[in-house]
Amino acid sequence: MELNNASSVSENESDEIKFYVVSQRKFLILFIATMGMYGVYWFFKHWNEYKKSTNDDMWPIARGIFSIFFTHALFALFEMKYEQKTGNAPKSFNHFATIYVVVVIGSNISSQLSDHGYGNPITLCLGLLMYPISCWVLYQAQSLANYAGEDVNGASNSKLTALNYVWLILGSLLWGLMIIGIYVTFINT
Repeated sequence: MELNNASSVSENESDEIKFYVVSQRKFLILFIATMGMYGVYWFFKHWNEYKKSTNDDMWPIARGIFSIFFTHALFALFEMKYEQKTGNAPKSFNHFATIYVVVVIGSNISSQLSDHGYGNPITLCLGLLMYPISCWVLYQAQSLANYAGEDVNGASNSKLTALNYVWLILGSLLWGLMIIGIYVTFINT
């Protein structure tokens, strides 16, 4: 099955497609607390649920790590499932996928420039400004995925687990280190 073209999925196959359901509140907590690292897990879980429901031959881990290459395909599958459930096409999420890809690439470039001392503190600030944009895009996509998964509010996955708390603690440490790093960067410029 061609994943880059969601329209090639037959109607019977789209009935079987499942996605990762998570409440938007829990999504925001985990994404913000882990400085966006939850995004890798988020993509992995969506592709893993898709693989389990379709028996498609793919590597969900690779699709989570290299999400920029698979964002458009995943968002198109969300749209297709939504349309199949409601009979109405959602507003296109293709532009959200493009925004996500551009922001992630821009953030990585900005981070590399900042790490090598080019344009500090401007490049550092640009990289940080892109973080809420990627969060907002994935938040919008999760809303559509929840709707397609017939759990609009994500009630089936709204509680934080013990493992979630471990990630929240690690994320807090990472935030602390980042704040110290920003302080040191601004002091030295």
